[in-house]
Amino acid sequence: MNLIFFPFERVIEINAFILETEAGMKGSADIKKLQGALGRIDNAIAYSDLNDVFEIAAKYATCIAVSHALSDANKRTGLAVALEYLSLNDYELTADNELFADAVRDLVIGEIDETDFADLLYAQYIHEQNR
Repeated sequence: MNLIFFPFERVIEINAFILETEAGMKGSADIKKLQGALGRIDNAIAYSDLNDVFEIAAKYATCIAVSHALSDANKRTGLAVALEYLSLNDYELTADNELFADAVRDLVIGEIDETDFADLLYAQYIHEQNR
């Protein structure tokens, strides 16, 4: 499988768009923290045999949300990156994101883990394919 990856610049663009269109504190990103967060994903792919597109999307959501590399909207940005990542890899999700927003919150506070979040993304994808 030929997977598409996110450069930190795209994550910053997504965050800037969110903060232009929704409430949140504008400010600069901590580039080193963000690169470190994205590096954890690359390392998991390279060294932990992470190769499932939904699990990689979940890892993007987690790593960005918990890194606190952005001035605000870390969870929203993590979710947006995860959904865009799936879309770029031909797994488009079109559902209302309220369910996912709550799930990202639960992911960050430890109520669910990355596997649970990946399963939620996959279940939604299958649901939308069967409509």
